[in-house]
Amino acid sequence: MVKVKGLLVYVLLASAFGCGSSYSSPLGEGNGTRGGGAAGGSGPTTGSGGTTGSSHPGKPPLGGGPSAAGSGMAGAAGTGAGGTGGGSACTGDPLTRCAGTTSGPWCTETLAAGSLPFFDGLWANRPDDVWFVGGQFPPGGDTTAFGMIARFDGCTWTVTQRPDLPLLSGVWGAAPNDVWIVGAGGSAYHWNGTDLAAVPVPGATSLSSVSGSSSTDVWAVGTAIFHWNGSAWAQSFANVGIDVWAVAPNDVWVASGSTDALHFDGRAWTGTPLTDFGLFSIWGDGTQAYAAGEGEALFRFSGGSWTTLQGRGGSSQGFVDIGGLGADIFTVGNSQVVRLAGATFTPVADAPAQSFTRVWVSPTQVWLGAPDGVVSHRTR
Repeated sequence: MVKVKGLLVYVLLASAFGCGSSYSSPLGEGNGTRGGGAAGGSGPTTGSGGTTGSSHPGKPPLGGGPSAAGSGMAGAAGTGAGGTGGGSACTGDPLTRCAGTTSGPWCTETLAAGSLPFFDGLWANRPDDVWFVGGQFPPGGDTTAFGMIARFDGCTWTVTQRPDLPLLSGVWGAAPNDVWIVGAGGSAYHWNGTDLAAVPVPGATSLSSVSGSSSTDVWAVGTAIFHWNGSAWAQSFANVGIDVWAVAPNDVWVASGSTDALHFDGRAWTGTPLTDFGLFSIWGDGTQAYAAGEGEALFRFSGGSWTTLQGRGGSSQGFVDIGGLGADIFTVGNSQVVRLAGATFTPVADAPAQSFTRVWVSPTQVWLGAPDGVVSHRTR
């Protein structure tokens, strides 16, 4: 997949600044305005100066270097996790706390993310460890975006611009100190709880999505399908992919972005045509799988075969992300939030009226994200 997922379906709008988030400079320095206390244990308390890391073509060295001292991810995550102030800035249960506005069961915030943000990848590990990644388009009509990383520590969002990184499109982690981020370019970026390091993905020129089942079974898709075995990335299959969901090492699903749903059984990849155009997202849990795409098309895999739940209509966008856990299965797109009820998907009547393009269902919460930095969550 050459294009970033969200850029296929979203017209960029300037975002408004919201509450409950703090803005960090590109250097990733701790601002000390909101200390996260114990909730931020997975991140450092201040930005690190960074060491000379792996080089990124056309950008400063990832770890900082003379031209970008202190731009290491340690500083980016540290501002939200502990800040430099050290004290607790909020009280109560992060599961139900809302620093934004409440509408029914939903809490909605708009991240302070600059004038032209574009968020595209969402991962919620737990109520005090949520990641939202994307990029920032420079003013003046420049069409080349640089990276941006937002992280929620249970108290506040910390948004860090990363001019040394490309536009980012996907994030997934095996643990708070084992997180992978992918985007434009031929590298994946690994967060070890302290630093973000570029890890080359041989053969990749652009990556759009990442998912895994463990620290030694991570998958990324883009210009091809790639696998991380715990020590190195390698190409697994030459087919282009736009979205990936890994249930287990022998149960991996990929939406091609065009017509096919692809599946890996631990030995070989097989493809099944589901639509005539635009299969954007896929999710599974070991017993069933769902795929969504252009024209609000929806498909279900069960008992060894795919069935069409809803054929492709006239929409030029459709559903662009699908995800779930247990019986809570959601898809988003076309300014809709839709949930599986029985054998059909029905609109979520109380969902905030936003153009959400990302959904993540954790064991305790449902998270929604929009490209302009609007995020909403509720308990399950």
